[in-house]
Amino acid sequence: MSKVRLDIKNMLQNSIDKPNVKKEEEYTYEVDSIINLDLIRELSDDNEISKLLVDKTKSLINLQIKNAISLGEIFTSVFDKLSKSGSKYEGLYEKWLQLNDINKKTALRYRKRYELYSMINNKETIAIMPQKYIDILYSEEDKTKYIELIEKGATSKEIIEYIDSQGIVELKTVNLIEERDEIFNHIPKYLNFSKEINRKIETLDEKKKRDLQKYLDKIDKILN
Repeated sequence: MSKVRLDIKNMLQNSIDKPNVKKEEEYTYEVDSIINLDLIRELSDDNEISKLLVDKTKSLINLQIKNAISLGEIFTSVFDKLSKSGSKYEGLYEKWLQLNDINKKTALRYRKRYELYSMINNKETIAIMPQKYIDILYSEEDKTKYIELIEKGATSKEIIEYIDSQGIVELKTVNLIEERDEIFNHIPKYLNFSKEINRKIETLDEKKKRDLQKYLDKIDKILN
C-alpha cells in the first residue's frame, strides 16, 4: 500500500475511533422543529401503528443527522490533513472524493456543517439546521453574533427566524442532486425542483423572483 493511501486510511480510522463517537450515537435530537410529525400520525388511525411510525421517523431522522456530522468530520479531517501537507498532495483530495463517488460540493456542505458544529457547545442547533441556513452562517463574515446567540441557548428555529428577519435569505435555484448525494441529505424535502423549473426560475425578472419567494415562504409556513 502506498504511503498516501496509508495516510488516508489512518486518518479515516482515527476519525472513526474517537472516544466521543459513542456519546454522539446515544444522543437523541429533538426533530419536531424540522419535520411535521402530525403528517406521520395522520397516516393511520391505529394508535399503535401511528406511534410506531412516529418513533421510527424520529429514529430515522436522528440517524441521518448523526451520519451528516460523521461525514463532515471525515471530509474535514482528510481535507485539513492534505491541505497542510504541501504541494505533493495537491489535487489528491478531489481524486479521493471521486474514487469514493462523492460530489465535491456535497462534501463541502458537510464540512461547513461540521466546522460550525465543532465551534459551539450548543451543538443541536447546528446539527438540525437546514442546509441553506448553514450556508448563510458559514458565509457570514461576522459569525460571532450567531455563535453568541446559539451559545446563549437559541434554538435552530429561533436562529432561522432571526436570519429571515434580516432579509439576507436570497431566492436560490435548487439543483437536482444525484441519487448518491441524497443518501447524505438529512433534512426532509417537501419539494423537488426539476431542471426545467430551475431554468424557468433563472429567466424570471427580479420582481417575479421576489413574488415567487413570497409564495414559497407561505407554502413553507403552511407545511410547518
